[in-house]
Amino acid sequence: METRAVGTRTMAARTTSLFALLSFVVVIQSGAAHGAHQFSADRRGPPAEAYSACENMNAGEQAEFVSPRGETVRGTCEDKDGTLVLRPANRKTNGKRRGPPPEAYTVCEGKNAGDSAQFEDRRGETLVGSCEEDNGKLVLRPDRS
Repeated sequence: METRAVGTRTMAARTTSLFALLSFVVVIQSGAAHGAHQFSADRRGPPAEAYSACENMNAGEQAEFVSPRGETVRGTCEDKDGTLVLRPANRKTNGKRRGPPPEAYTVCEGKNAGDSAQFEDRRGETLVGSCEEDNGKLVLRPDRS
């Protein structure tokens, strides 16, 4: 009789452990599915931190956030489709300023702010957007959809 009681306790412990493991997997999977659209490798556009940095702020105000890489990103809050998002003041890669390619300026020459334009980038992708003023020059701002 004692052996059966021990076996029952062992079975109950295994069942409890299995239930806990399955619950953990379900929580992880649901969290991954919920956040997959935000953190997928082909995600384009500002990171979630860029939106969080501008919560309770006004357009034109300065803000900052720490990127997942540990870098402090500073910039100005701007309206993007009715939501404020931080636009970095000066994005650098390997010590060099990173910004729009020359074609983004060329394609807007002779156009007005708000005009549609497009060009093929170095990767062969067609960028479609509208011309916007940037430091006194018109530049193509790609549509983000």
